[in-house]
Amino acid sequence: MKKIFRLSYVTILTSIFLVTSCTKDPLTDEDAVSTAKAASVTGKSALANSGTKKLLIIGIDGCRGDVLMGANTPNVHGLLPNAVYSLDALTEAPTWSGNGWSTMLTGVTHLKHGVTDNSFSSPNFGTYPSFLKRLETYNTALKTMSIVHWAPINTYIVDGIDVEKTLTTDAAVKNEVVAALTNDNPDALFLHFDDVDHAGHSYGFSINVPQYKSAVETTDGYIGEILTALKNRPDYASEDWLVIVAPDHGGTVGGSHGGSSYEERNIFTIYNNKNFTSAKIEKPVDPTTTITGKFANFNSNSIYASTTNALYNFGTSSFTVECRVKTSGYSSDPSLVSNKNWVSGKNRGFVICANTGGKWKVNIGDTQNRVDISGGTINDGKWHHLTLVVDRTAKLVKTYQDGAFVGQAAIVSSFGSLTSGLPFAVGQDGTLTYGANVNGNIAEVRVWNKALSEASILNYTCSAVTASHPDYSSLIGYWKGDNGSGSSFTDSSSKQVTLAFPNTPAWTTSTATLKCGTATGVVPKMVDIAYSSLQWFGVPINSGWSLDGRSWLPAGN
Repeated sequence: MKKIFRLSYVTILTSIFLVTSCTKDPLTDEDAVSTAKAASVTGKSALANSGTKKLLIIGIDGCRGDVLMGANTPNVHGLLPNAVYSLDALTEAPTWSGNGWSTMLTGVTHLKHGVTDNSFSSPNFGTYPSFLKRLETYNTALKTMSIVHWAPINTYIVDGIDVEKTLTTDAAVKNEVVAALTNDNPDALFLHFDDVDHAGHSYGFSINVPQYKSAVETTDGYIGEILTALKNRPDYASEDWLVIVAPDHGGTVGGSHGGSSYEERNIFTIYNNKNFTSAKIEKPVDPTTTITGKFANFNSNSIYASTTNALYNFGTSSFTVECRVKTSGYSSDPSLVSNKNWVSGKNRGFVICANTGGKWKVNIGDTQNRVDISGGTINDGKWHHLTLVVDRTAKLVKTYQDGAFVGQAAIVSSFGSLTSGLPFAVGQDGTLTYGANVNGNIAEVRVWNKALSEASILNYTCSAVTASHPDYSSLIGYWKGDNGSGSSFTDSSSKQVTLAFPNTPAWTTSTATLKCGTATGVVPKMVDIAYSSLQWFGVPINSGWSLDGRSWLPAGN
């Protein structure tokens, strides 16, 4: 079944360090930049240019990095000794192929290229064309090619280049690419394999699924034939090839993708060149803390806390809502924090709720429009910190889990008021009568009348909010939920708005871990591939293009 689906810019100097020093220790952005500056002064990273610049991008639809590394894949493994690579890279949510390949080829997220699924209903490739088209515009003498299995890539994303070919099998794609490398003279060639994704949908995306593993190994064999053809080119010795290998998304053991969970967003990226020093880019180890206290047990839909205070009806203003949840069971989509009638996502207001599959989601609505973003797993008996940011200035909804960015979606210009006129509730929706409930604890509920920055969210994921918080003046509700007894949540903000329980809950002692944020600033992203490819050919990056990526190439290339 074929799916019909930012890393802050860190100075290019960072890549100098990443290529010349293969470290096992995780780096912060600041560490990488500092070390890169030192390297640039000593000149240790400069690599000599060697020959005519050429580019080969191998796209493997739906290929998980852990399976690629764990299967019998000698050809991809053979690229790593001369590669900057990561198994912790990230693609954009929602993880449909339309979004993934559009993001890879344009170098911008769906908020700009306009593709969120596989329908390509409102693309914006006129403003944000593929990097292949930008190469053609920069130098029409370059021969650009796109040879793919999935037709929408050439139908919608790629245009204005020299050669576009769509084949019906991966074997045919391989044969066509081998022929192009043998008999033609491509300067930039993008190819797409699809069979791995087919196997994932049919049987599951896992190394424990023989059919999926076999598809990965077959694809590696095709890659071997392609690399052999590349190295057998008569002028190979005078050519300087950058070989990039990456998928568009990951997938779940259950055979799906399209959401925003880590296993769906996690991809690999490999940047190989004969002059590169091996550098494996790993995400930092997630710090954790232990949360201990006596918390209200939300074990019934009649156990909730609420207020009718109008502070929490936000109209068309920006706001942020955070909460912690620890659950080991629920059914349907119970509300965790809400001020809307959750019977319909288009109803006015917001909701942070548990969701099917042990995960969570957010929703906002104005009666005519709705925005929904799905999150990761929460049904595991651990504490999770969930954040909803509605930024009316940037026209974005953003979500974070345990301090780490999950996903974002655009708010259309016509999106109206979120004021529902209903109560603000913890453990229920705004009607206070929703039929589903989460079995567990909800605590550390925070409401802000501004869109918090990612740094503010990350820095206080595991910390209590105090007057030293940089946004403290915007805190309009703060219920820690750990008072241990009684029939209310006490507000620790300056507003002193009590949340009352109509039925006194049981208060139970709980000890469980909480992740304290995931620093993803030093891992590659899908948007980086187009940027790196343009830089490889020396194309001046025009700020007017508004590219969202960065380069992973060493200095001198």
